[in-house]
Amino acid sequence: MSNSPCPSLPTPSPFPALPSNIVSTGSTINLSLVELKCDLVNNNSNNIVKNNSSNVIQHQPLTFNTSGECIWATQYPEIQKACYLRRVCQFASPKELRVQNITSILQMGPTCGLTALSMIFEGSPSAATLLEMAIDKGYSNKGEMFSAIQLNELLSIGLADNRHLVEFREVTNTLVGGNLDDPDIKMQLRLGSIFLVPYDPDRNHTPCLDKGHKAHWALIVGYLIDQFDDYYVFARHGKTKNLALWSLRDLALSNANLVEFCQPAGHPEQVFILPDGGIGGRNGLRCKFIMIEHFKAKEEVVL
Repeated sequence: MSNSPCPSLPTPSPFPALPSNIVSTGSTINLSLVELKCDLVNNNSNNIVKNNSSNVIQHQPLTFNTSGECIWATQYPEIQKACYLRRVCQFASPKELRVQNITSILQMGPTCGLTALSMIFEGSPSAATLLEMAIDKGYSNKGEMFSAIQLNELLSIGLADNRHLVEFREVTNTLVGGNLDDPDIKMQLRLGSIFLVPYDPDRNHTPCLDKGHKAHWALIVGYLIDQFDDYYVFARHGKTKNLALWSLRDLALSNANLVEFCQPAGHPEQVFILPDGGIGGRNGLRCKFIMIEHFKAKEEVVL
């Protein structure tokens, strides 16, 4: 396949300015680790719920020993575990953090894209229901979704049928083509947008460069900027219930390397539906992702 630059797609309208209540990347937190407190945003009431509120979910203590690392996130075990395992912000709090609390769903079969899509709708419609829709439209045989355009079309249908997701502003979805590690994309993450992103996963599901041979979909639900101004994203995907934390740069490079399909070893005889031009073409996955604006999970952690 060609290794030419990412194919161009129509870009979305200019991104809005950063709201005044979002901390700039140049700002630092002056609180000590023991004083630092995260706030849990309850998007149902549109208010910030303090940590001692009865509305805050009481998480169980971590089941592993962090040896004093990432204690700034003690109140949020999933975030603490993700940062601890990635060795990010071990002994200093992040400059910025925002995570939409979306529940993970494990995939059945090669349904990673449909499962990630179902997470947005809290499991209704389910990945199985979305698969029936994809089969009816000729997009998939067994759950594979090798076209970002087609997955975005299914998302549009889901949003139209689930108006309960809309509170004050309409949830919108946009197919974006280009580099994921872009200032405009970072701005959208800071504004609370979430993203459906195809990439190549390594054995531990982190982004790698495998030419698209293991193409997988993830739902990006937030971001973190560490004390060195490195940019990370939080992700959910159908292979694990754990919240993942990846370098945005690594994810962008993986997204841009999706150039060719490889028959999965676990499905040697299965016929999968590929878009015209393959996964590296204009209708495929390479340098493409779906931006979802104005979505609000029931709860959100903001630091």
